[in-house]
Amino acid sequence: MHDFIRDDIVNLCKYLPAFLTKDPEFAAKLKAESSAHDDARKALIDLFEQFFVSTATWGLENWERFLALPHDKADSDEKRRNRILISLRGPSTTTLENVRNIVQSYGIGSVEEHNDKYYFIIFTTEADAEALNEMRRKIEVYKPAHLGCYVYLGWSWNGKINFDGKYMYGTSTEEWSGNNG
Repeated sequence: MHDFIRDDIVNLCKYLPAFLTKDPEFAAKLKAESSAHDDARKALIDLFEQFFVSTATWGLENWERFLALPHDKADSDEKRRNRILISLRGPSTTTLENVRNIVQSYGIGSVEEHNDKYYFIIFTTEADAEALNEMRRKIEVYKPAHLGCYVYLGWSWNGKINFDGKYMYGTSTEEWSGNNG
C-alpha cells in the first residue's frame, strides 16, 4: 500500500563507501541520522494510512467530524470504520445485507424480513439510547419508504439477544416507521 516509500528500516551506511563506517564518530552520526530518517519514514506511513478508512486509527476522529458522526470512546476502531463506511456509501438500492450492515455496525444484530406484510424487524443488542437513535436515522435514510420497520429490544438470560424466541426477559418492540421520532 505504501509504494511511495520504502518498507525496510533506514540504514544510510549502505549508500556510502564502507571505509567511512569504520570511523567510530562517523558511524555514530550515521546511526543517529538513520534513526531520525526512519522515524520520519514511519511518521509518513502513519499519516498516509489516515487518509483511508480501512487503515485509519487516530484519523478516525477526523472522518467522524467530517461526516458529523458521534462516537463512543469505548467503540472499537472496526465499529467506527463500519459507521464511517456506511455514511460514505450514501443512499443506494437497499438490500437486506445493507440493513444488516447498518445494524451490525452498532453491535450484534439481525434482521428478519416479512415481505408479504411489507415490514422487517431489527433485533439488536444495542442498549444505548443515543446509538439507537443514530441507528434509526440511518435505517430511515436507507430503507424503502413503503416498508415498515420495528426494532426488537430483547435480552436473553445470558446477556445476549436470543433470536429463536426462547428465554426472553425485559423485551420491548418499537415501531420505527414513519415520523415517530
